[in-house]
Amino acid sequence: MPVLAAFSPPAALPDAHADDWDARVRALLRPFAARFPQFYDPTVENTPAAAKKATIAWTAFPATLLRTATSQEGRWQRADASPRRAAQDEYCEWSVERNADGKLTSVTFTTELPEYWTHLADTDPDGLLSLYHELVSADVKRADLFDARGKYKPANKWNASTKGRLAHLIQRNNNLSAAVTLVAEATVLRERNGEPVTNKQDLVDCAALGDPFRNSDPQIAAAVNDAAAAGAELTLLDPVGLYIQGLQTTGITAPDGARPATFWKIERGDAKRILRARYSVPADRGYTVGDLKIGGRPLNFGAQLADRVVVKVTALVKPGNHRPRRQPCVA
Repeated sequence: MPVLAAFSPPAALPDAHADDWDARVRALLRPFAARFPQFYDPTVENTPAAAKKATIAWTAFPATLLRTATSQEGRWQRADASPRRAAQDEYCEWSVERNADGKLTSVTFTTELPEYWTHLADTDPDGLLSLYHELVSADVKRADLFDARGKYKPANKWNASTKGRLAHLIQRNNNLSAAVTLVAEATVLRERNGEPVTNKQDLVDCAALGDPFRNSDPQIAAAVNDAAAAGAELTLLDPVGLYIQGLQTTGITAPDGARPATFWKIERGDAKRILRARYSVPADRGYTVGDLKIGGRPLNFGAQLADRVVVKVTALVKPGNHRPRRQPCVA
């Protein structure tokens, strides 16, 4: 592969201002590529044909909530009820809709980057409002999305709740900057008291690469660190972003015997690069998501599906002859 001409919008979405997005991503990667010899910018350095794609995947349900839950139902309830900005920290967030009886009618999942929506707000504010109308609610007003100075508010009232339909990620560690930082810094090998640090949780703790109790951070850090140990160079595959790999529907049953996989609809992206998807039952079937069962238990919470949603990021691993020296843990 030659030098990448430009970074594409997430999932290669059509964007009249794609050059502005390209400039944002370049600006984000530039300091990391300068600081870390084994992390590179594919728009500056060549990616040879021998480079391999490394897909790193994990579960969307927040692993941090597993440590404090007292029961299955307790953790599902807590995950649905807790503020997204506090609890949903696996680069995937969801919100739920219920009918007047409180029964679950839909669950919407997203891995959309807040940086990309800020880019849309800066380059096409009218288009941003139209997108909110299409995906969130026809009642969204421009004043709801921008402050008095005209700056976009990612955690606006329409995108800060676990109820209704969300727009994009807002948790403080769920963004492109955090993902790039993690991948770049994970190219550094570590040691503690003279011994190599290779366990994924220990690596995250030693190198301050995020939260060792998340699903995502240790998984990403370990995969990158292993490749770096072999002397390789790494970057993120274009289009740069976090994506939903899919929903595992085995064990989900419907009252009429319908295939539960048919209720999963991609709303942004494509089958290989899902940015947003919604799980809901068509109205003509006469029942809702809350009438489905998972392993014989009623589907009462969006978190039950989050247990089955898989999130991914893909790195490019370029063969190299680096001989990295292990560094001590971050103080």
